Amino acid sequence: MSWKLFRIGMRQILRDGMLLMLIPAPFLMGAALRVILPLADGLLSRELHFSIAPWYPLSDALVMVLTPLMVAMVSAFLILDERDEGTGTYYLVTPAGGGAYLLARLGYPMLWAFLVTLVVVRLLGLALTDPAMLLVAAFLGALQAVIGSMLLVVFAGNKVEGLALSKLTNFLMLGLPAAWFIASPYRYLFAVLPSFWIGEAILGREAGGGLLLPVLAGAALSLLWIVLLTRQFLRRVR
Repeated sequence: MSWKLFRIGMRQILRDGMLLMLIPAPFLMGAALRVILPLADGLLSRELHFSIAPWYPLSDALVMVLTPLMVAMVSAFLILDERDEGTGTYYLVTPAGGGAYLLARLGYPMLWAFLVTLVVVRLLGLALTDPAMLLVAAFLGALQAVIGSMLLVVFAGNKVEGLALSKLTNFLMLGLPAAWFIASPYRYLFAVLPSFWIGEAILGREAGGGLLLPVLAGAALSLLWIVLLTRQFLRRVR
């Protein structure tokens, strides 16, 4: 049933120009950064004797966070569309139930986002090449994207409100630069954000460390967010 709902959702996306444009957006973003940042680095090195190359991993990490988040926004707006039309409530009270509905609207898209993230970074990334680290970062990025999507569908009453609130989901990315630019112990104030653990995984791997702690902490934190938001979502539609 969830696969059938997923196919129905894909047909709706193909008819919506705004949502459809979000699908190629990760590749366009990755290509733009791939071209612009080396050009900027060359200019800064020549004129100011300053290089931004050490921060290339942060650029790749940003792509790995934004790629699944773009897919999540498509899913969230689709859910809000169905809420406006009343079809979402219908799906939730059919044998599909809440679990199957969320699997169709978030589970399958996030699997797609995970794979697309790996492809985009491998093709257009500037610095990150470690396969294990890429898998961890893409996994945590997909979980964070689910959180972003759930925040919208829980707190937005309709698609118009969703468009306004979508800007607020950017706070989920604040943990990423914190891992780079804020010294310990203050940076751990951002540890409640899953993106922080993506940054920790990348920086730790570059320093020769392991990935176990960042992936466990990031996954546990993300799942806690997801469980709490899912309960709120299901409570709202009952």
